[in-house]
Amino acid sequence: MILVVYGTTGELIKLAPVLERLRARGHPFVTATTGQQVRQIPLFLESFGLPQPDVWLAEGARGVDLGTNRDIPRWLLTAATRFARRRRGLRATLASGPGRPLVLVHGDTMTTLLGALMGRALGTPVAHIESGLRSFDLLHPFPEELNRRLTSRLATILYAPGAWAASNLRRGVVVDTGSNTIRDALAMAGDDVAPGIVVPDEPFGLVSLHRFELLGDRRLLAATLELLARHAERERLLFVDHSVTEAAVRRHGLGSMFGERFQRIPRQTFFGFVALMRRCRFLFTDSGGSQEECFYLDLPCLVHRKRTERREGLGENVVLSGHDLGVAASFLADPRSFRRTTVLTPASPSDVIVDDLEARGFL
Repeated sequence: MILVVYGTTGELIKLAPVLERLRARGHPFVTATTGQQVRQIPLFLESFGLPQPDVWLAEGARGVDLGTNRDIPRWLLTAATRFARRRRGLRATLASGPGRPLVLVHGDTMTTLLGALMGRALGTPVAHIESGLRSFDLLHPFPEELNRRLTSRLATILYAPGAWAASNLRRGVVVDTGSNTIRDALAMAGDDVAPGIVVPDEPFGLVSLHRFELLGDRRLLAATLELLARHAERERLLFVDHSVTEAAVRRHGLGSMFGERFQRIPRQTFFGFVALMRRCRFLFTDSGGSQEECFYLDLPCLVHRKRTERREGLGENVVLSGHDLGVAASFLADPRSFRRTTVLTPASPSDVIVDDLEARGFL
């Protein structure tokens, strides 16, 4: 029996096509969540048609999504305590099910590392999906780069989303899935925009910023919003209000930057956000996950961060700003000149993973 551990919607989105294939092939599994994004997880599961978690190890910070570093210690203590209480029962469940026991984790969050440690405590092998990504800088992004490296040391089976990621792994069983499972998740997404979102009749750009290294730097955030506000005079922009972004804009007193042509919209579900990406001219973001999505959608993308651990689209449809506003301005001047040139492999990465789990006797 497989125990799948996740805590964020980012993990869940990329796990969804794997879980869908497990269910379609008749393989039972158990899910446990640490509830890093406790309010969003049930909605995402419902939208993907997946079952709710079998085990809640924690419910965010007092029932709301983790928002600041101060929320982490209590959340972590809760998750660890509940796991310790349920460890014997989980071990029995995994041993009683079909196939060999396995813990499956994804990505680079705190839950990724916690899930790998849980696998070790249960005495079962750990499989890590999206293994081998590296920025080679522990501080950018932090703590994601550290989480990736430590999880790679704890995991037994390492599913790398491409040859470059596979080449970064030096131990364990490395399986190159050819591409990222987000590719399969995008194929599951429809084309319906969320209710209440009015798509502009004219060409528009989409902005999604939420990383702490940007939001915590008032000077950089203000300069970034000024650049975008000037661009909005020529081309309308929709700005996604993540909860942490909204709080930072309010804290720094930058709300006046927005207007009719630089419009704030609520945070979207995955399906709603994909629908907007399919309609917009470009995405301006600081998200590595969105970088991947843009690569597979062939959407011009500016990644506004110092470094990225992902190689998808770089030198093609993706530009890394390095927090250089000159680079960002050059991208905004002609985003459509950036296009994907890589030919995608035909294989589904989720199929590769499930085929491999079957072959190794875990299902």
